[in-house]
Amino acid sequence: MVGKGAGYGAVMVVAMIDADHAVLVEEYCGGTDEYELSLPKGLIEPGEDVLTAAERELKEEAGFGARQLEHLTELSLSPGYMSQKIQVVLATDLYEERLEGDEPEPMGLGKVNLRELSALAQNPQFTEGRALAALYLARDLLTQRGVFVP
Repeated sequence: MVGKGAGYGAVMVVAMIDADHAVLVEEYCGGTDEYELSLPKGLIEPGEDVLTAAERELKEEAGFGARQLEHLTELSLSPGYMSQKIQVVLATDLYEERLEGDEPEPMGLGKVNLRELSALAQNPQFTEGRALAALYLARDLLTQRGVFVP
């Protein structure tokens, strides 16, 4: 299966509000026919690199820009039968800035404490495995750097 994210690719952003909290967005998801919590994400547009796309999506979906953006890794969805991959980006030193997006309705905004990822994984409104993996990767990196103290 080739998903619509296979062209220029896609990005997912772990945006840190402070040393402990990451931004979550709530949006309607056609695949589950439910409102779900996840991380800001979207397709990379023609002419964009990963970091430019990440900042645009963050501004469109969460209303934040970031002074620091760092590519963390690439994750696949199910490589045994799907070609979709997503680039995970860590965004820090946030500031408020909103861009007009292509979402059909405003997205809800929330946050998660990186100390509470196990509880987040039990939340029936949070089911995206890639987002959970991205949060754990960011938490581990920030812990190694001494920015986050578990």
